[in-house]
Amino acid sequence: MTQLNAGQFKGAFKTAKAATRQFPKEPYFYNLAGLAQAQMGDERAAIPFFRQALKMAPGNRDVQNNLVQALISTGQNARALSLLEKLLPKRPDTSHVLYLSGMARMRSGDYPGALADLDKAVAEDPRNAAALNLRGVVRQEMKQEQEALADYEASIAIEPNAPDTLSNLSLLLGQLHREEDAIAASEKALAINPNHFAALEGYAILLNQMGRRQEALATHERILALYPHHAESLFEVSHLHAAEDHDATLAHVDAAIAKASKSSPDMGFLAFARASLLQQAGDIDGSDLWYRKGNDVFARHRPFAKDLAVAEKDDILSLFAGGTPLPEGPTQEPVPIFILGLPRSGTTLTEQMISSHPDVYGAGELATAGRLAHAHLDAGGPFDADAAARFAQDYRAALPAMPEGTRAFVDKMPSNYRLVGMLLAAFPNCVILHMRRDPRDVGLSMWRTYFSSPAMSFTFDQAAIALQINLYRDYMDHWKAMFGARITDVDYADLVTNPEGGSKMLAEACGLPWVEDMALPERNRRAVRTASVNQVRQGVHTRSVGGWRDHRDALSELLTGIDPARWPDLSQE
Repeated sequence: MTQLNAGQFKGAFKTAKAATRQFPKEPYFYNLAGLAQAQMGDERAAIPFFRQALKMAPGNRDVQNNLVQALISTGQNARALSLLEKLLPKRPDTSHVLYLSGMARMRSGDYPGALADLDKAVAEDPRNAAALNLRGVVRQEMKQEQEALADYEASIAIEPNAPDTLSNLSLLLGQLHREEDAIAASEKALAINPNHFAALEGYAILLNQMGRRQEALATHERILALYPHHAESLFEVSHLHAAEDHDATLAHVDAAIAKASKSSPDMGFLAFARASLLQQAGDIDGSDLWYRKGNDVFARHRPFAKDLAVAEKDDILSLFAGGTPLPEGPTQEPVPIFILGLPRSGTTLTEQMISSHPDVYGAGELATAGRLAHAHLDAGGPFDADAAARFAQDYRAALPAMPEGTRAFVDKMPSNYRLVGMLLAAFPNCVILHMRRDPRDVGLSMWRTYFSSPAMSFTFDQAAIALQINLYRDYMDHWKAMFGARITDVDYADLVTNPEGGSKMLAEACGLPWVEDMALPERNRRAVRTASVNQVRQGVHTRSVGGWRDHRDALSELLTGIDPARWPDLSQE
């Protein structure tokens, strides 16, 4: 136990295992051996020791808890739930058992079931800080941000120095555009535990989003000092490192690749890191090779449901048939400006330009419209005037707080291209800016970018990227035929070739007086939470226009999959 408390996990395991041989009927040593394995990160190896301890002491709560947590950590959630169901009627600490059950359900993706368990856990013991924290995590995943915030704050009121909860709170505050509060929560967590991994990781991401690149890099280097082969930090460092550190960073990535399992998600991040470093060095063929390796790994772990994407398009477009009058919701301010199009088509750049205006608030990529649309599709029925009014009310209720005097706000969720009919019905005074960019350049950029959102799993498979590009064209052809002048096309190539002229066009489309800062988006200090976080700080450039031509061989599946009948305007090169 002394070795465990001192962090000497290998020594503790050796001592405990020797003790199991000397005292084979003493469950205490089996439990300690399992704890040591778990602390070394090998929960699977810990499970047999916990099982043996539980066999010898079936009523020991600590052993029960340890076994359940090890099962959850290794993805054996059904087994964990089965054990918890047997324990629930026997244990006096019902709240803790329900907390563990909520954790198992959350890890298996059953968020409603997890929420039900955690509601019961908190009802049993309103001071169960761990259950409140976990309920906050579940609610955050369910896009119930305000309820999650209340849970985190209640948990911290009970245990003010819990770095796990502070780290979770920081992540949520960042999503709610309360960046300074988020930084404060991260820094408090790290003051309590300087090596708290989740707090370090969240802090690094937040710093980069806020444009504090050097501090973000230093924080990732702190993570790597603790975990030298941590794949996601190496992936971030590959984009943040100084040019003079290129060779050392590449060597570090190669050392991690040698240690990683070839089929693990870690290998995906490391392959992307190596591809990025080779890309920076001008090695196009080598870079493409490693992007393919990384995408192949991610595609196996996150397959794309093609049939669902096609069915969703049919369901949405069927609500808005040509010639049918569009229902209209209430006209309100601030005015929504929706920037939409394919991912990597320039939505972030455009938002940075528009939100450089002092009267405009940049809200980033809001998932609200998509969530409300799915709820409507699940419920069925037409998207009539009542549906439009409810959509508008619920959407505005979920908006972040904005500065007083805000005239307009930007929602730059690219996938809102699917929802143009709903948006125009719910917000009659909204502005729709449709980003147009060569789909081959877009496809290349998506294929070379890691997206964490499950909705973006198609980006790991070129055939799926092509399918999504074709579906996007179907959507936009339909909306343009119906709404024409209500949609303003913004050409990416024109925007980067002539930023001043492009920003003046955007100002006119949004009904805003042009200001000089709109032509200099790299000066915009607002936090950027998208995959463009690093590029947008570099200033406007034209380097990526037509870039697909240098990658023809690597993009063969994508180029073959783009339907020429849908894209007759593409030059056949």
